[in-house]
Amino acid sequence: MSLPRIAELLCLDGERVSGASMASEAAIEQKLRLTSKPYCVVSAWILIDVAGVDPVVTQGTHLMPTVLYVHHVLSHSSGQLSGGDSVMTGYAAYMDPAGIFETVDTVYILLSHGFRKSADVETVRAAQTQANRTANVSFSTNGPLDE
Repeated sequence: MSLPRIAELLCLDGERVSGASMASEAAIEQKLRLTSKPYCVVSAWILIDVAGVDPVVTQGTHLMPTVLYVHHVLSHSSGQLSGGDSVMTGYAAYMDPAGIFETVDTVYILLSHGFRKSADVETVRAAQTQANRTANVSFSTNGPLDE
């Protein structure tokens, strides 16, 4: 997999989408009250719709073939990530237009606006592999993507 394709995937561009705002406060508070998962507040983020996912991977689960790449973590409630870290998640378990992206292990609060784009599963896996070589990039426990 070429580095230019990975760089293009992780570049802050694509379809501009809104994240959390002051109007999202009630939805975010409710979500955090209803879960025991840690939460992570992020900025500079990209939703990546993963094309070509084997349906067996998500069949029978509540997971959606969308992952989140975060360029900048602001805070993490359990301290698992530090301010300034980057993270790439596994598949989404829940997404809300109020700026909430949830995986099996973490609720992400997406501040301001971000971007949405599509990529094939091979490119996403390659990006995860490449990012894993970078010291300040972490994965949620359900990522990288399953084969």
